[in-house]
Amino acid sequence: MKGWARLRLEGLGAEKLLNTLLQKQIRAAYIKRSKRRGIDLSVPVDKQKQVEMLAQEKGFSVTVLNGGLRQMLYGMKKRWALGAGLALGLCLAALSLQFVWLVEVEDAGKYAGEVRLFLQDENIRSGILQSSVDAAYLQEKLQWRLPKVKWVWVKQEGVRLRIRLEEGVAAREQPAAAGDVVAAMDGVVERLTVFSGTAACKEGDAVQKGQVLIYGWEEDKEGNKTPVQAAGEAMARVWAEKTIRMQTWEMVTQPTGREESRMLYKTPFGTFTFEQEPDYLMADRVWETYAMPGAWLPVQLIRERFVECSGEYTQREWEQVTLEAEKAAKEALVRAWPETADIDKSIKISMIERGIIEVAATAELKRDIAQYGQAP
Repeated sequence: MKGWARLRLEGLGAEKLLNTLLQKQIRAAYIKRSKRRGIDLSVPVDKQKQVEMLAQEKGFSVTVLNGGLRQMLYGMKKRWALGAGLALGLCLAALSLQFVWLVEVEDAGKYAGEVRLFLQDENIRSGILQSSVDAAYLQEKLQWRLPKVKWVWVKQEGVRLRIRLEEGVAAREQPAAAGDVVAAMDGVVERLTVFSGTAACKEGDAVQKGQVLIYGWEEDKEGNKTPVQAAGEAMARVWAEKTIRMQTWEMVTQPTGREESRMLYKTPFGTFTFEQEPDYLMADRVWETYAMPGAWLPVQLIRERFVECSGEYTQREWEQVTLEAEKAAKEALVRAWPETADIDKSIKISMIERGIIEVAATAELKRDIAQYGQAP
């Protein structure tokens, strides 16, 4: 039996109709009186048409109802294996939500290896219980382990643990030998404070990255120079810049009428499919996502539709292109230099070749650019 259909039969003589169904060996289940004259009942799907014809011959009006929870439970009594499997699947899905399945490290750069060693030392891995993960503790301990990083951000989001770093100007460590203080980046010195050593520049000087700011020696009254470890602060105006390139033309597509679909399964371990992409030269993609079997589970079903299309290149309006390019350049600058989010930015647009423009976003900052250099 493939399933059940729920019907509402309204009319007089419902008992006689039920006797007729019994005589014709048509099984009816979950029978109850309806609000009006008649009955609601469930019948096998393959007998639905026969029941409707019999009811109409007896003068009953027939309405097809949606199967309710009770009807589903009644059908599951006959399919105990399906019910048991569904219950087991729900239990396993609920259990899986108690674990961390993805550990993501973002913007770690040269510290990626050190972060992986830290996670290994702390026994943080895929499959660990969420209750055993303390994001605040991990963040504080990682900050102590990486003193040269500007800040560390650790956050647990459901079955995912995210770790993000932002590099800043390297923290100065006192070396054992004498040495100079050099510029960490290009800038214009506004205030130079010397703790030890001899100033190599003055306020208002433009300096380049690597240029000596404070010499690693001190001179006495007799003109004798004694090597020291230079130390100090060099507050300077610096310029953060980010450049992007954008095309001034775009591809305009037109559907050909052909399309194909395939199913994808997105899990915490990756996205899988058993079907191949169609061999279209050009196609637009449309995704529709469904939960399996509920939206709270970490497994999703994705229907990917490929719509074949033809295309041609057209020139975009210059004003629209420049506005989009300026916005993209400013956003790229803020991603690279978060402290520029609330600072005015200047924009420079250049046509570097036909069909491509280059946009540079620049912001002025003030920061200490002094860092220890090599011994003199």
